[in-house]
Amino acid sequence: MDFGDTVMISGGAYDNTTILMDAVQENQALMPHLIRIRNNEKIPINKPLFRIGREPGVVDYCVSDNRAVGRVHADIVSRDSRFFIVDDNSTNHTFLDGQMIQGSTEYEIKHGMMIKLANEEFEFRTY
Repeated sequence: MDFGDTVMISGGAYDNTTILMDAVQENQALMPHLIRIRNNEKIPINKPLFRIGREPGVVDYCVSDNRAVGRVHADIVSRDSRFFIVDDNSTNHTFLDGQMIQGSTEYEIKHGMMIKLANEEFEFRTY
């Protein structure tokens, strides 16, 4: 039975445990994306300014089935391998890990953080 290659990514041990990683994972690049919690859809963040809302043709990702989300609700900005979310002064607000954020202000987002646009939830992932 072949379980594939295993590659050690740490030269030593951490707390008597050697850290191992699959060779495929080792070669993965930073691939930022959102997971839409409602349907588990993967949404790649593929532009330095990625706009989210419900207005087709204006946004990069359209949430067409939720009227609580603004026409142009929020932006995800990527800069120097860091990521930020900006609420575009939406009526129903944007929340980061359960806390409402101020409009027109950048908030850094990291892998695993939860983003809520009005009542629509997403998880931010970088791989």
